[in-house]
Amino acid sequence: MVIDITYTALAYATHYTAKIVPIIAIGIFVTSFAVNTGLMKKFGWLTSPLASIAKISTISAMSVVTCVFSTVAGYSMLVDGLKEKMISEREVIATTMISSFPSILSHLFTFFVPVVIPILGYTTGSIYVCIVGLISFLKSCIGVLLARFWMKNGHFSPDTQPSGSDHPSGSTNPHGARAPDDRSASKKSADSTYKLLKRIVPTMFITLFLVSVAFELNFFESFSVVIGPITRILGLEGEVALITAIAVVNSYAGIILAGSLLSEGAITTKSVLIALLLGNVVTLSARSAKHSLPLHVSLFGPRLGSKTVAINAAATFAIDALFIAVLLVV
Repeated sequence: MVIDITYTALAYATHYTAKIVPIIAIGIFVTSFAVNTGLMKKFGWLTSPLASIAKISTISAMSVVTCVFSTVAGYSMLVDGLKEKMISEREVIATTMISSFPSILSHLFTFFVPVVIPILGYTTGSIYVCIVGLISFLKSCIGVLLARFWMKNGHFSPDTQPSGSDHPSGSTNPHGARAPDDRSASKKSADSTYKLLKRIVPTMFITLFLVSVAFELNFFESFSVVIGPITRILGLEGEVALITAIAVVNSYAGIILAGSLLSEGAITTKSVLIALLLGNVVTLSARSAKHSLPLHVSLFGPRLGSKTVAINAAATFAIDALFIAVLLVV
């Protein structure tokens, strides 16, 4: 049994690390290269409004925008800024929260529109997608408020650049303008990426391995036990507990089951929405431990990474619980 668990955990850690590390490496390299060559300033028209409203730096604003396409790449952009002391730990936490809504947008046309809405039906599916989007939007708003509160003492600098980043090769033309050296910038960016990956990869692999072992030992199984009593106390149909329990194991399966029961008239739209949101609440701790924690810890270190996950999870839990309460009374 020990050998089987070890093998499964090693396979999971290896697969996930191999899948995520290239994205992280690309994100760090591109960010570093953009900063070293001054390209970051050319995106000012896109990032300045967000940076100004949230009181965050340009690199953090660019991270938020990047999360529309890839959350991992967006978070990776914060690593170099944190290493170069261009951004603070508080700004990292606030930025990850602000990125919640852009991250949902990245799944809109790959999951919600082609999968969720057809399975749940146009009405129920659209309502569910809107609720999920609104939850993420509210979380982003909380991130903006936190950023404005934390950065109110004048730490905001939209054009923050690491020392010497405007002149990566240390040369200027006769008119004083920067003379970019792409080869020098590429080498500097590659060196920076390599140094960060030396720290990130082992941390990610070890964390993923330990989390996988915990799952193989059914450490998080107790979260599913609370579903039945909760639905009975709330006076919901037994199907709600079934959908929630399935969603805990696999979100796709939960949505498919909900769509099937809904089409048969065995459950109402309201109950489907509550069931899926309950599934999010019940699985929040397990999902954070299995996916979010390894990624955040490997990128930002154990202390900041765990703090970032805890604050984001707490905000998501509170907003989900609020929406469940609203659905129960309407």
